[in-house]
Parts: sequence; structure tokens; C-alpha cells
Amino acid sequence: MIAATAMPVLGEGAFLAWLDRAAPGERIAYHEGHLGCDRAFRISHLPEPVRAEINRVAVCAMDLAGQGRVVLAQRRVGEDRVAYLAIKATPPKAKGGRA
Repeated sequence: MIAATAMPVLGEGAFLAWLDRAAPGERIAYHEGHLGCDRAFRISHLPEPVRAEINRVAVCAMDLAGQGRVVLAQRRVGEDRVAYLAIKATPPKAKGGRA
């Protein structure tokens, strides 16, 4: 069994606020634990509001990665614990070399 995370949940609003003010290359841990289990209905041991917010942030992170606005990465922080990171992407340069 994977222990419930003691780390406060980074809410979707805080995640998006970070993205608005972050410089390219800056990173934030948007979850720590086991994301697949922690966001799964009937599997997660976290309270439903926490599990639902983790799921919203994870979906938002995937959507932003699909848009090329963030790069997602993981870093092991302990046995059965992973930090899930979002790294602000560098905006692509427009034709003619201008951003």
C-alpha cells in the first residue's frame, strides 16, 4: 500500500498562476507521491476533494504539455515516492527568428 502524501496539494489555480509568472526553464512540483494511484477513484487513500484536485491538476498539466507550454518530468524522492514536475517551456520562435 502506498502511503497518502503529506505534501499540500498544489491546486489548479495556483498551478496556472505559477505558469503565468514563471520564466522559461523554471520548474514546479505539482504533486509528490504516486500520481496514478493518488488520482484514481476507489484506489486512492486520499480524501475525495484532495483526489479530485490532484486529478484536475494532472489533466491540466497534460493539456499544457500537449500545447507545448510545459515539459513534464519526474524525479524519484524516495521509495514509492515521485515528484511530478512541470517545467515552463521556451516559446517557439516565429518565422524570421522573432519570438
